[in-house]
Amino acid sequence: MTTPTRETLEKALKSDAKLQAAATQIANELAGGTYTIADLAEQLGFALTSSDTEERVAGTNLLSAVLDALPGDVLNSKQLEFLTTFYTDRLRDHHNVMPAIIVGLNALVHMKQLPAESVPLLLQAFFQYTTCQSQTRGDRTKIFNMFKYLTVHYQPELVKMSGDFLFGLINSIDGERDPRNLDIIFSFMPEFISQYPLLHLAEEMFEIFACYFPIDFNPSKEDPEAITRDALAEKLTHCLVASEQFAEWTVSLAVEKLDSELVVAKLDSIELLHQAALKFSPAALEPYFAQIWQALKAETFPGSDNADVLRCALKALAELLKSAAKVPSISHNYQSNVLGVVLPHLSDVHHRLFHPATAIALMCVSGDAPYAGDKILNTFLLKLQTTELNQKISEERIKFYHIISQVYKLAALRDSLTKLDKTILLPLQDDVIAALRLCERDDFDAKQEDLELQTAALSVLCECVPVLSEAQRALVYKALVQLISHPYIDLDFKLLTVNLGALHPVELQSSFIDPCIRNFDIFSEFIKRKIYSNLLPLLPQIAFTQRILDLVMKDVFTSTVAEPGRLLALEALSTLLNQEEQRFIVELQQQSNLLHQLIELARNTPALPLASLELIAAALSRIMQQLPLSEQSAIVSEYLPTLDLQEAAHLYVARGLLGYLHKDISLDDHFERLLDDLTKLSLSSDNEQLRTIAHHLLCSLVNKMDNTKENRSQLKRIIHQLKEAIKSGDQRAVHLLAWLAKGLVVAGFEEAAEIITDLTDLLEHPTLCTAAALAFDVIAAEFPELDLPVVKFLYKQKFFHTIMNKLGSKLSNYCEHHMKAFIYVLKTTPHSVIRLNIKQLGPLLFKTLDAQSDGQFLCIALNICNNFVKQQDAYFQAHLGHIIPSCLELSKQKTQPNMQVRIAALQLLYDITKYPTYVLLPHKVDVTLALAAALDDPKRLVRNSAVKARNAWYLVGAPSGD
Repeated sequence: MTTPTRETLEKALKSDAKLQAAATQIANELAGGTYTIADLAEQLGFALTSSDTEERVAGTNLLSAVLDALPGDVLNSKQLEFLTTFYTDRLRDHHNVMPAIIVGLNALVHMKQLPAESVPLLLQAFFQYTTCQSQTRGDRTKIFNMFKYLTVHYQPELVKMSGDFLFGLINSIDGERDPRNLDIIFSFMPEFISQYPLLHLAEEMFEIFACYFPIDFNPSKEDPEAITRDALAEKLTHCLVASEQFAEWTVSLAVEKLDSELVVAKLDSIELLHQAALKFSPAALEPYFAQIWQALKAETFPGSDNADVLRCALKALAELLKSAAKVPSISHNYQSNVLGVVLPHLSDVHHRLFHPATAIALMCVSGDAPYAGDKILNTFLLKLQTTELNQKISEERIKFYHIISQVYKLAALRDSLTKLDKTILLPLQDDVIAALRLCERDDFDAKQEDLELQTAALSVLCECVPVLSEAQRALVYKALVQLISHPYIDLDFKLLTVNLGALHPVELQSSFIDPCIRNFDIFSEFIKRKIYSNLLPLLPQIAFTQRILDLVMKDVFTSTVAEPGRLLALEALSTLLNQEEQRFIVELQQQSNLLHQLIELARNTPALPLASLELIAAALSRIMQQLPLSEQSAIVSEYLPTLDLQEAAHLYVARGLLGYLHKDISLDDHFERLLDDLTKLSLSSDNEQLRTIAHHLLCSLVNKMDNTKENRSQLKRIIHQLKEAIKSGDQRAVHLLAWLAKGLVVAGFEEAAEIITDLTDLLEHPTLCTAAALAFDVIAAEFPELDLPVVKFLYKQKFFHTIMNKLGSKLSNYCEHHMKAFIYVLKTTPHSVIRLNIKQLGPLLFKTLDAQSDGQFLCIALNICNNFVKQQDAYFQAHLGHIIPSCLELSKQKTQPNMQVRIAALQLLYDITKYPTYVLLPHKVDVTLALAAALDDPKRLVRNSAVKARNAWYLVGAPSGD
């Protein structure tokens, strides 16, 4: 191919579509080396140099479109130098040519071999002959993207331009109002400002951003990629703190706008101060701190009515103080200014400024913990030393202690706890320990102020463990022993014992743990429970592990231990196993053969209560889950054949071994026996707890059974046995059949469909219809305690469609038990599936609302309806005339005694108000009048929902409510 002819180029210039097609083709030919850009320029010269403006525009458009479509590495430096000269000369052309020139310039600067020396020439010509703000929005976007690229890739050349580039850039940005262009500017300018010398133009650079502060605009609702106000405000803030030269102007701007009555302006101003503290050095901000503190004090002391303003102001103050802590002299100056204002108000808990003073004081500690902590703690010490330690007048002390504990905690977080003044800490801690030891008095009233003073004292001691003296620790141990052995006080001091154990294990063991263990047998059950509760958290500390284990194991496995004591020990063991990691449990099993001991305990201890068996089963399950598959398989093979599942103890052991057994472990050798024994127990036992265990084990067993001919044959035999029992009217057989169906449905076995068919037929049975309906609840509901590891993909959807096929014809007649069964199924069906079938299901839901029978069904139906209404579903919008009267009737206490139904109905009425106003207006008067009855409901939660719903309906059609 040869260079395009003039005739070809003239055709291409006649329309935008042809021009773009030609530009793409020419770019491909240039990239392929068919001809050069010089050849193209020569052929296109007739248009580029034409005296007709429109032809020049078209010609320049074509050349720029070709450059834009070219890969960045096709043109060499000489070609690019020639093109740069052409485009810079063309900047003097008619303004109609400018859009095309801008496209070309943007393409040129992205070329890889563009000579660096061409960039200053290009920019100087651009700034001299062009005004950015006189271009269209789209062209300005191209210009700002070009500037963004140049500032990143041509920094040395731009720095050499000195103030010329800065001045041109400032003039180009000045006056920009389009949010999308501002987003581009605010995104790249912070890095540019931080890296380029601003010379004498620093203030001008700051002012072009300051004029936008605070950002105030509302993004278009129609724009799918609308820029949010908050996002733009955040980027603007980064521009205003991009250079330390801005410090004075930034502070002045933030303080000025902080006086605004607009909350958004206040929040933006506070955030600007916060960012200034993060970006500027303490030395840069020190001259203006008094000004900043006065502004923030107005918002924090006594505090703004707006919680967000107060929170952000405290955050900004904390950052200022934290930043200043790097320079002690500046930090102490800041702290003196702030603490001088707030400390006088920390001594009177009843003063209205006590709480704001507390918040500010804690911000001071978070900034410079040693300096502020000493000042604040000394203030409290002086106050406490002049106040009598009296249990009956402890409100003030309680509040002081809470603040002191926070001071300690903040100091510890800043690694400054040991830097605090010991002459202040020790007497302060003496006071706290004395308050804790009030419990040692004979006249101590455990109900006095709900032991708040002791709790507050413990909170302080938890934080100050590293700085307690030896004498103080001795008193603390004595108080803890007194507390744990008290016959009716139960205070939580686990964290304190853990902290003491970590730092002083020998002391804790001899002064606290040993007395507890030594006298354990003579303590009451209440005290034993407290000892377990406070010792178990110490188990991970190796110094105490064996002693605590020995204590628990002794009471679990010693045959002479009375049953309440054993139950407590089993609870402790269960807690221990649940809080420890896998490695610890496996080691414990290997060292003590714990699983064998628990099994023998269950089987050989006569008359062991079900509560203890429940805990043993839970412990066995926890151990089994942590063991390797080979060990799990060996344990099952060893113990399962010896179990008689008709005995309660043996059944619980089976639950522990099989309940969460890994799905890859085959039970084929035991499958027939397990099916028979568990089925027999379920059909014959009168104990509901034992029957529930049998049901769960059967459900889990069939869920993870191997899909073999033998297993399926045994399963069909059991199903046939249950059908025969059902023929004689046995409701238990229906219930058990449901549990088998559940395990099979989840795993996707074909036998599930047969059982579902049988259960569907039973919905018409004169005596078993209720049990059959409940069976569908069992199949559909989630049971967190049930292990069903084999889960068929989309099994819920398949189950729903199976039920639809079975019950579809019955549902059209609204048979009561068919409706109940189907509502149970809908409860767990994915919303997307219900939505696809809503035209069939809608009448059933509405019929359920009208039936006003069982509260459980009504709650399910209301919740399903609510899911659609929240999404403003069109089907439900068309049926509001049916839904609204039903909900109003259900919201009345006389017609619907179930409180949850009334609340759900009122919530649905509230969410309906999100529909368009024109849909709601015909119902407004009826609804607001009818809801008056719910306002007098005897239940507070119902009244709250009624007020919320009625207010929303009152606002329907109001000027501000649409």
